[in-house]
Amino acid sequence: MRLAVRDLAFGYPGVVVGEGVGFDLDGGEVLCLLGPNGSGKTTLFKTILRLLRPLGGTVAVDGDVVDRWSRSRLAHVFGYVPQAQASTFPFSVYDIVLMGRTAHVGAVAVPTRRDRDIAREALSALGIEDLAELPTPR
Repeated sequence: MRLAVRDLAFGYPGVVVGEGVGFDLDGGEVLCLLGPNGSGKTTLFKTILRLLRPLGGTVAVDGDVVDRWSRSRLAHVFGYVPQAQASTFPFSVYDIVLMGRTAHVGAVAVPTRRDRDIAREALSALGIEDLAELPTPR
């Protein structure tokens, strides 16, 4: 899978936060985005994920521009965990990873054994299976 960002302009109505951003990212590659608070890192990610409308440019996956993709299709390709999110319940790390399967099982469905296995495999692939039962911050 290949993510291609071309000449992306992002921000909010009437406020350009960044422009001219472009990069390619292949499956398995890691991209690190560094910058001071308020410099637009989260706004860029939200634009790539289509949580915000781009002010210009394109985002494509395997050559297919994502502008008209359904929310369901986007959820099958992209995952996003905000840096800070208040939670009423003390979910475990495993629970949060399992919630990532929602696009595959539906919002009100019960995860299957396969979903649980996939979540455990994801923790193992990251080398953090020992964190599985730890609660996430509230």
